[in-house]
Amino acid sequence: MSRRPHDGHTEWCGKDHRCGLGEHRSEEIVIDIAARARAVLVRVRTAAGREHAEVRVRVALASGEVAARRQLVGLLGDVRQAVTRAAITGR
Repeated sequence: MSRRPHDGHTEWCGKDHRCGLGEHRSEEIVIDIAARARAVLVRVRTAAGREHAEVRVRVALASGEVAARRQLVGLLGDVRQAVTRAAITGR
């Protein structure tokens, strides 16, 4: 667990408007593939002290409905695998 400085923030905390309601939030880590995809990760510590990773993903979909649905199925499978792997590692 990260050490808390005297001001109550963690070492990784953004220490600004991102923190509120007892939460501490890091600066965003952004992976950007121009016009194709973007992922944003934020580390969060709740008021109860539990830490989480918050991830947002945006991916450009194919113009055809069938191809877009295939992309979505693949994306959901990949996200499920990543979340399951992270949950198992976190035990």
